[in-house]
Amino acid sequence: DEFIFGEQILVCPIQEPNAKGRRMYIPRGRWYDYWTNETLVGGTEKWVDADIDKIPIFIKEGAIIPKYPVQQYVGELKLEELQLDVYYKNGIESSMIYEDAEDGYDYVKGEYSLRNFKLIGKEKELILQQFKDGNYVTSYETFKLNLMGLPFKIKSIQLDNEAIALKDVKMNGSNTLHVTKEFSVLHILGK
Repeated sequence: DEFIFGEQILVCPIQEPNAKGRRMYIPRGRWYDYWTNETLVGGTEKWVDADIDKIPIFIKEGAIIPKYPVQQYVGELKLEELQLDVYYKNGIESSMIYEDAEDGYDYVKGEYSLRNFKLIGKEKELILQQFKDGNYVTSYETFKLNLMGLPFKIKSIQLDNEAIALKDVKMNGSNTLHVTKEFSVLHILGK
């Protein structure tokens, strides 16, 4: 009665009326509570709290999850920037984002965008590598990266092997930064 959505999102529906939580099995590894960003070590069964408006959702460490704006129908809003929630992991993890024109069959002719991400986390370092495939050009030009669970404060950033000032990635005082969608390697160093 719980399921993995893709490979990195664990969903645990509440099936009892008026329930304030339930027991669930958390798979091995470290998982982030989607609502609080607290980490849990898996491999055991745990009690999880759940209000009527918050279904238990957990994100696997190292995941990169795209977030699109709420729309009433596909294509209602033109996307200016794609938000990516990046969940820190001390280790290596892969994620991908597939996009196309959302109608027709042009994807069979290569009109798609496939972005493969490789996250490499270390004690005071985070590296994001991006490998792109396909001919489809997305409407947005930048990524808004929300860095979850960083165990360090950001000291410096290199974008495609060039040092850039923190103000150039529009950091807003938190672990959120804006970068071009065309980057190949984003290297974040900590204090």
